[in-house]
Amino acid sequence: MRFYLPNINKNNPELVGEAHTHAAYALRIRVGDYITVFDGLGHDYSCRVKEIKKDKTLLELLDTSENVGETDISVTLFLSVIKQDRFELAVQKATELGVKKIVPVYSTFTQRNISLNYDRLNKIAISACEQCGRSRVPIIEQSLDFDELLDRAKNTYIIFPWEREMHGNIRSSIDKSKTDISVFVGPEGGITEEEKNKLTEAGAKSVTLGARILRAETAAIAALSVILYEMGEWVL
Repeated sequence: MRFYLPNINKNNPELVGEAHTHAAYALRIRVGDYITVFDGLGHDYSCRVKEIKKDKTLLELLDTSENVGETDISVTLFLSVIKQDRFELAVQKATELGVKKIVPVYSTFTQRNISLNYDRLNKIAISACEQCGRSRVPIIEQSLDFDELLDRAKNTYIIFPWEREMHGNIRSSIDKSKTDISVFVGPEGGITEEEKNKLTEAGAKSVTLGARILRAETAAIAALSVILYEMGEWVL
C-alpha cells in the first residue's frame, strides 16, 4: 500500500487527513502493518504502522530509497479542455504513463463554458501515483489560451495528432535525441486548419493516429503510449 506524504517528518512520520481516513477506515490497516509513503519528489519511505489514533496514523520510518517508477524523459501533455469526467480520465491515465506535466488549453473548438476542478484533478493524479508506483506527482498547470501554446511551441518540442494528417506519423516524426517532449491534443471539434498551420510554423509536428477519429482523451492516451514506446520507455 502506498500513500502520498509531502513534507514528511522523518523523525515522526504520520498520516493525517484523507490519507489517514483512507488507510485506517477504508483499507483498515493495523498496527504492525508495513506501508510505503512517497513525498512527490522522487523518494519512497518504507514504514511500519506504530499507532492508529482517531485523527492520525503514527508511523515508524524503516528505510528510504529513490523511486524507480519514473521515465528517463520528461513528457508534457497539452490537452484542450474537455468535459470534467473525460479530462479526469486523461489525467489519471497520463499520470500512470509517466507524464511530468499536464496543461489544459483553450483552442477554437473548446467549449468555453467548461471549467475544470483543479483540486479534484490533483487528487486524481495523487491517487494514480499511489496506484502505479510513481513518487513524483505531475504538475497540473492553469489553463492556457491557444496563442500562449504557440509561444510555448517555439521553445518546446511538440507533436500533435491531427485527424486530417495523411502522411506524418509518430515513428518518423519523433526525435529520439530529445529528453523533453510535449504532446498537444485538440478538443472534441478537433484542431482547425489555421491552428494546425500556426503550430507547424512554430515548429510543432503534425502526426496521424490512423484512420479512425478518436476522442480527445483516447487520442492523448494513444499518443503518449506510442511516444513512450518509441523512446524506449516500454520494452515489449
